Amino acid sequence: MPNLPALQVDRFMTEQYAVSGLTVYRDVVYSVRPDNGGIQYTSDRTKEGEAGAAELALKLDIIVPPAAAGMQLPLIVWLHGGAFSGGDKDDAAGLLLTYARAGYVVAAVNYRLTPDNHLNPGLRMQAIVQASEDAMNAIRFLKVNAAAYHTDPSRIATIGASAGGGLSLINAVAYDTLPGTQSDFSGVSSRVAAAVSTGATLVEEGNNSDAYLQYKATDTPVLLFHACPVDCTTGANWEGNVVPTAARINASGNRCITVQQPDMTHTADLSLGGPYWTELKPFLWEQLRLEELV
Repeated sequence: MPNLPALQVDRFMTEQYAVSGLTVYRDVVYSVRPDNGGIQYTSDRTKEGEAGAAELALKLDIIVPPAAAGMQLPLIVWLHGGAFSGGDKDDAAGLLLTYARAGYVVAAVNYRLTPDNHLNPGLRMQAIVQASEDAMNAIRFLKVNAAAYHTDPSRIATIGASAGGGLSLINAVAYDTLPGTQSDFSGVSSRVAAAVSTGATLVEEGNNSDAYLQYKATDTPVLLFHACPVDCTTGANWEGNVVPTAARINASGNRCITVQQPDMTHTADLSLGGPYWTELKPFLWEQLRLEELV
């Protein structure tokens, strides 16, 4: 990875804008989907109001830093965790501000959640596929509306934790190809330039992901954070889950960089300037081609 020239380290690398200078677009509807069985919802915070609804309006928040007229900024798409049954786009509000204050546009996405999906393998697979479809359509929506939010569709990174980390990984290798998903935007790909994940892998016990994931050299490069040797929440381990995930990605001709978190952790703090910024910074710098923007 490249060394960062001294004169380029401030832009996109450190917080430089006041919160008061950011423009926030709340609850932007990016898709509408049927509520299967009337049991689904899009957030812990909206669960009661969405109970029994025939359709669910899927929403995202967008934070835009000050931008010169006509300028296209890199975009961070945040995917929250919660076992595909909980969580909300506001869960990592502080983390998202670190990126927005450094000059990135940030989008935080809500997606369909399915209660008790862990009790039934079929229901869990449905929950994962539907959440993946939503994440992909959120990315496509943001590409189609790039001009409105001053973003560059070729400079998008997904960052996800836990279930959101899984979504970031799935979109990295199965954008536009995941069986059972539909696009809201014909001809618009959900492929992004960089994918970051913590607390998730693509190799799980009892879930043969090889049956629906296609690994290709043209997939999105991945930066994968995970507990070593064991994740305290999922039970996934470094040798049995992380190493095989990275091996599949790297064998395709794509690239997966792995970073060890402490044993018995679940997710890492991936904020800009945080404890893992040493690993995040060069990855984003390279994959988002940030040297061209400074």
